[in-house]
Amino acid sequence: MKSTAIKSLLIACAAVAVTSCDENSWNDEYLKGFEEPKITDVETVEYTLTSAEVIKIAKMKANIAIATERGELDLLAGVAAQGYFTEQITPEIYAPAYLDSIATVMGSPIFYLDDRSTLKLSFPTSIGLPAELSKIPAAERLTLDEADYQAAWGSETDFTEAFAPSKPASAFIPSYLNGKLPDAANGDFAVVTYNVAGQDPVFGGTTPPVEEFELSSVINTVKVNGGPYEVSGVITAICRQGYIITDNSGSILAYYGSSFVADNYAIGDQLKLTATGGCYGGALQLTVSAENKMGNQKVTYPTPTYVDGSMLDDYLADLTAVADAGDGTLAEYAEVKGKITISGNYVNFAVDGAANATGSAYQCPNAMKALLTDGATVTMRGYIVSKSGSSYVNLLLTEVDGKTPWEAPAKFKAGVTVSYETVSEVYEYNGSAWSAPSDITVLTNADYAAMGLGSYNSLTTAQANTYLPIFLATHFPYAQNETVKYLVFNFYDGSNTIRNHCRRAVCNDGVWELNTINTDMNQFIKVAGDGGRSAWIYDPSVYINLPAGRNNAVSGPFYQACVDWVYENIDVPQFNAESITSGVGYVTSYGNNEYFAGTSAYQGNVDLRPTAARKQTPSVYGNMSDEDVVSTLKKNFEETVMPAVLANMYPDAMPGEKYDQYYVINFVTYNGTSSNETIRYKVTAKGTFEFADCTWNK
Repeated sequence: MKSTAIKSLLIACAAVAVTSCDENSWNDEYLKGFEEPKITDVETVEYTLTSAEVIKIAKMKANIAIATERGELDLLAGVAAQGYFTEQITPEIYAPAYLDSIATVMGSPIFYLDDRSTLKLSFPTSIGLPAELSKIPAAERLTLDEADYQAAWGSETDFTEAFAPSKPASAFIPSYLNGKLPDAANGDFAVVTYNVAGQDPVFGGTTPPVEEFELSSVINTVKVNGGPYEVSGVITAICRQGYIITDNSGSILAYYGSSFVADNYAIGDQLKLTATGGCYGGALQLTVSAENKMGNQKVTYPTPTYVDGSMLDDYLADLTAVADAGDGTLAEYAEVKGKITISGNYVNFAVDGAANATGSAYQCPNAMKALLTDGATVTMRGYIVSKSGSSYVNLLLTEVDGKTPWEAPAKFKAGVTVSYETVSEVYEYNGSAWSAPSDITVLTNADYAAMGLGSYNSLTTAQANTYLPIFLATHFPYAQNETVKYLVFNFYDGSNTIRNHCRRAVCNDGVWELNTINTDMNQFIKVAGDGGRSAWIYDPSVYINLPAGRNNAVSGPFYQACVDWVYENIDVPQFNAESITSGVGYVTSYGNNEYFAGTSAYQGNVDLRPTAARKQTPSVYGNMSDEDVVSTLKKNFEETVMPAVLANMYPDAMPGEKYDQYYVINFVTYNGTSSNETIRYKVTAKGTFEFADCTWNK
């Protein structure tokens, strides 16, 4: 069942509040002076998982195995990235492994609890959130290509690879999405990336004039932390996280990071950039804040410098010295021969004669990687862009053994090639048509640059909490109170960059507050597992613990409700009792215990003594054997009194959706000696309780 259905039903008895949320707070090396808690028989404990703990849960080997078997591995990876549970990846399936792993860790909320103890576990979840937050991160991502722009402009010759005032994206993208996503369902989302020009192109015939593009002579003036620089250059190499741009004065890496979309660029693209200078590993880099594509041209590479093993060592030493000085050098075009080693995304190569240095194919795209074979010796050309670690010299490849994966540059067919910016937009399907919701905004590279993030086109949690309210206040200065906006951006979780991460923000009295994830609660119980080893399992049951003891604050009121019910529904109609303390019928003259079912508010137990029952109600029990008296008391307790009292106390109790909903009552009986018993009731309809079983029958 959805855990929201049991929140109001949970009863906190003997609760132990655990307030620490630090993921290391359960490690005894962080708990100097911690005193081992006193262990009780059964406890009910409360704890709230942090997002960091949810990420840890999603990365556990045991849970990866569960997700693999259930076909949910991709969904589990999403939880590991987002830090909250979802409709598909729920704590009832994936939390037990984590609970078992911390059960014997001193300081954990469940440290050495006994069997039958319960844990009320609160956790961050997307369940119950608006569709934007749960569906946008998993939405289809599409990028328009040349053929799409030709369709938008209605011509294979008179078009430009961008939308323009006379050809707005909103007029084309809905039909484009109908073709791309024919099986879309109501409420689905798609994230579309496309180019937008501020002016219309002018078409002038079959051989339109091309705007003249002049290379700048700026790159060799770039300094660390210098700029902004206005660079007009040509893309001469592409990797997974940026490209080499070349002007008349030199070549340099324009670094974008993991948010870079290589498919949006081609060798020979003419770009006008606004950028600042930076450095990494002894090499200069550009951090781009504005980028306009002007056209495309043929690329001619310079004669490469041949690098043997000794020279590779020299490059390593030089780059290390420059890096230690906090400076950088420009990229150099080189040729090198080496033996390839491929490990995952890493492609390295050994060069004969190199004593200290190893070559590395920098951020090698899959298309280039396909030209390389593990163990093969090849001749490569590319740009030396940096060093990493203590021994790697990074080469951004342009060709392998004379082959390149890049297609010949496309010819621009528009009459006038116009400058444009690349944007992304979210579209939603309402069951019949696609449209762009006005309350969803996708951050652009220019937005990240304006936040001072340089080439890191993504936000950490801290950065999102700091910058997004400022972004919203700037872009929506007149937002009314309780206005809701959804922001889609690249989120860096400390290990990976997650595209299309979505956060919800609400404007309260002019201040924007991020308000994304709900908090929910599930219940778990410790049970005896295989081989006598205890384990934690999900349990949606509602537990009611009724400890024995005179005038007990928990069991006293509960049993008094039972006594009152017996008086009103049995003694009054059957024995004409006029007062609960009249002593007529099953309720004694004290008015706090009865012998129809044996409940005693005074003693906090169920009294099964046959002699006491006969003494109070001889007209019923006088001729019964002791065994029959006890059997009658139990039956009345099981089938009459408890179902009625539970219905009065919990009228809103509902049957389970995915799991049967049970109310489990732990109580004490007395028949000369005390005995601990447990009775269960299944909720079959709203406020209706059906007896399931009781331990006194076993």
